[in-house]
Amino acid sequence: MLRKPVIGVTAAHCSEELKTFPRHYYVESIRHAGGIPVILPPVCVEAEGNDVLSLLDGLLLTGGGDISPIYLREDPLRGIGACFPERDWSEILLTQLCLQRNLPMLGICRGIQVLAVAAGGRIYQDIPSQFPRALEHRQTAPRQNVWHDVDIVKESLLYHLVAATKIGVNSLHHQAVSEIPQGFIQNASASDGIIEGIEMLGAKFCLGVQWHPESMEAQAHCQAIFNGFVEACIEEI
Repeated sequence: MLRKPVIGVTAAHCSEELKTFPRHYYVESIRHAGGIPVILPPVCVEAEGNDVLSLLDGLLLTGGGDISPIYLREDPLRGIGACFPERDWSEILLTQLCLQRNLPMLGICRGIQVLAVAAGGRIYQDIPSQFPRALEHRQTAPRQNVWHDVDIVKESLLYHLVAATKIGVNSLHHQAVSEIPQGFIQNASASDGIIEGIEMLGAKFCLGVQWHPESMEAQAHCQAIFNGFVEACIEEI
């Protein structure tokens, strides 16, 4: 009998613990897709990261606080929120090691930003101050509700997962990808031009989305993203 794939789920740690998004949404979405979720504390060094990844069939980069400007190689700009460098270092390191291994990855909200930074792209530290014509991307409705639509690039991996060129999503962020890394494509955007999704060409599965599909159980297209991710992780076994 084929074992279920083991999916590492990045998480808040120490002082961020009470500020992070609810982890059970991620856990249940992976379980529902047929995977075994494992919560990961931050790793400190490359050797530890490799040891952790050797136990996993895929990595889920979750939502949370802002990415520290030091890892963006920028000065801090007005509007940046709470940062937790320990977590930033760990997730950027794990992402780079996954890219080297071609290990399946899914990045959600902060996770798409980590994916972009780790691969050599750039992000807005604060959308309102750096992209003033943007929509309000920090919704005031509960997180399970649709806030705005995104347009999806036809024939992208994301398109094949959700089977649509336009979907309604939630929105709980004020940072976003501003420059796509080399080897990636943009696969989704909001009406204001903010990047809502990226994917790596030629990878087994390397996808980032700016919304929180784990919180929108009523939307079939959201679970479809997790189903595709876990299916790619099964191929690792």
